[in-house]
Amino acid sequence: MTKFRHECESLGLNDSPTAERLQWHGHTPGMPNWSETSRFVAFTLIDSVKGEIYVAFNSSHLSVMITLPERPGFKWEPLVDTSKPTPYDFLLSDLPGRDTAVKQYAHFLDANQYPMLSYSSIILFLSLEEST
Repeated sequence: MTKFRHECESLGLNDSPTAERLQWHGHTPGMPNWSETSRFVAFTLIDSVKGEIYVAFNSSHLSVMITLPERPGFKWEPLVDTSKPTPYDFLLSDLPGRDTAVKQYAHFLDANQYPMLSYSSIILFLSLEEST
């Protein structure tokens, strides 16, 4: 995780990110719920090194299905999911079995959705969609 943090220039900014780099989300893209009762917040952040990353926090005791922002020509890939057991909570590129772990969520990610369990956080990143 430390390596990812150092590789991600947007996580080490000296100033707050502007609207050009940061977009807030709720269970659906661009629709954050700022009410007192909300237990979910997400954002996308444009990173000059890593591209676009999606970060979400679900502090509710309930699981939620979230809709991810659509990015034509790209697909979301999981990097961190704190609801998963170790070592699958942080999917390093050299993790044995990473491809299998990612494929388990392919049907959700292909539909720009992701199931978040209670009391969990996720980080997803964009990658180029492979041509078939």
